[in-house]
Amino acid sequence: SGLLVPDEAQIDSPRRARALSLAAARAGCAFRSDVRVTRIAHARGRVAGVDLADGRISSHTVVLAAGAWSSLVEGSGLRRDAVRPARGQIVQVETRPPLLTHVVFAPRGYAVPRPDGRLLLGSTIEMEGFRKQVTVDGMLALLSLGREIAPAVGAAPVTETWAGFRPYTADELPILGASHVRGRYLCTGHFKSGIVLAPASADALRDLIVHGKAASDL
Repeated sequence: SGLLVPDEAQIDSPRRARALSLAAARAGCAFRSDVRVTRIAHARGRVAGVDLADGRISSHTVVLAAGAWSSLVEGSGLRRDAVRPARGQIVQVETRPPLLTHVVFAPRGYAVPRPDGRLLLGSTIEMEGFRKQVTVDGMLALLSLGREIAPAVGAAPVTETWAGFRPYTADELPILGASHVRGRYLCTGHFKSGIVLAPASADALRDLIVHGKAASDL
C-alpha cells in the first residue's frame, strides 16, 4: 500500500546553497571561509565577537550555526555531547527517461528524482564521529533500497556518491533561540530537517534578535 501526498516538494540543496550565498553577497554580507573559528568571545557578561585564527570580528550579536561542529566551538555554552555528527551517505544514479516523477519514501529510506534524470537514494544514519567516508555497507544498503523502490534502478549507472554530517541531538529536536549570555544565539541541532526548517529558523532568529521576541514559541 502507499500514500500519495500531492503537495510534497523538493529542492536541490547544493544549488539552493549557492543561490543563497549569492543573494546574501548581493545584499552586502561578507563571507570568511578561509579561516578557523577558535571561540565565541565574551566580555562583561555579554558577547564581544568571534575570535578567528587571524584575529577577532567584534560584534554584540553572534549566532552559532555550526551544524555538527557546534559543540566543538569554544564559548558556545553547549555540552560537548549536545550536538553530535550523524553520518549520512547518499548514492546518485542516472536514468533517462526518469524512472520516477515523485519523491518516494520507504521504511528504510527515500528516492528523490531530479528533473534531469538524476535519482538520489538515501540516506544512512550512522554514529561514526567525523569520519566522512562512503562505505561498502552504506552503498549496498542504499542500492538495495533503490531496487526495492524501482527494480529498473539495477541497470542504472552510479554517477556520484557522498557523505555528510547531520547535527544530532539526544531528543532529535533543534537547539534554537537565545542563550544565557546576552547576544549569543543558537541555531543548530536540526538533525534530518535542516533544509526543511531553515526558513522558519531564520525568521525566528531574526525576530528574536531584531525585535526581542519570536512569533513562534521557541
